[in-house]
Amino acid sequence: MYVYIGYRDLAAYYMQNACMGGKPVNNDYRLYTFTDGIYVLHCGGADYAVSTDEAEKFVKEVLSGTTGKHPGYFPLVSDFGGKKTAAVVEIRDEADCSYYDFDDQLLLKMLDDLKDRSTLLPDRRAYINYCYPNPELPEGDFELKSIYHQIYAPDDTPPSVINTYRPDLRSSSFWKNDDGLHLEVREENSKTSYEVPAELIPEIKDKVRLLCADPAEAYVEYGGWESFVHFGDDDKRIFTDPDRTFALLKEIASQSVVSKTEEVKAGPMPNNGQFNGFMGMLGLSGLVGIDMPPEPPKEAAPPGPGEWKCPFCGKNNTGKFCIECGTERKEEGK
Repeated sequence: MYVYIGYRDLAAYYMQNACMGGKPVNNDYRLYTFTDGIYVLHCGGADYAVSTDEAEKFVKEVLSGTTGKHPGYFPLVSDFGGKKTAAVVEIRDEADCSYYDFDDQLLLKMLDDLKDRSTLLPDRRAYINYCYPNPELPEGDFELKSIYHQIYAPDDTPPSVINTYRPDLRSSSFWKNDDGLHLEVREENSKTSYEVPAELIPEIKDKVRLLCADPAEAYVEYGGWESFVHFGDDDKRIFTDPDRTFALLKEIASQSVVSKTEEVKAGPMPNNGQFNGFMGMLGLSGLVGIDMPPEPPKEAAPPGPGEWKCPFCGKNNTGKFCIECGTERKEEGK
């Protein structure tokens, strides 16, 4: 189930989304699900961790106080009929998304009360670590999907920056697909591809279990190394120590068969957020305190049936508005 319950200043939203152009600043006072069981309350430029029990209780209270359902066409911000504020209530269960009418001033009070019962996430590090918790490997055997080691660059880099800035992620990875086990190791300006013998899997899994027993935090500075392991049918991710992860990939390479080695034309390297253009002017320090939309998952899946991908933040949605940045869905051809 995904939840997006917000109090919206319509005039401010219209100014940001339509008049200013570019990526809108989401001014909603909102409770939303980052992923299953992870609820975030955002207001006044700050983020709060909401316990699952508190969040589920809040959702039930909101649904019990709704005055009706509507087809998802939230009042158009360009013509909101004299209203200056409104409530946003979107609940998706399985593939069905429902939209509800609610008193906006009552919702504002309820959200404010919820804030007092929630835990402040004081900075970006706390926010990212809360939104990307490390699961545990199951006892016994498990399905190992992939291992990654790479330099982290932000997923939501403005288009004007992407056009001139192509970060070299320096990525190495091990993965499994229908035609076997594969490995790529990147060192300096060369990348070597390997075919991994299937009989190594039990040994690799044992070493992955040791690696995941002491996981790393999800937060990584722009331009820093990050590593993670994907496992299971639902492709869960555990963040791991970059040095130990790369050492494991090198160890796997030493027991594998080289298929090819190629030179890589290195692009510019991320440098702690000091990008050209917009990001270069602000830097990371310039973003502190600004009500920016949450960072989307680092590996966004393609939109599923009935979903659409937000052109600004990359989040997959089913509703009229993006659950992360609030961008209105545009019909094709408009």
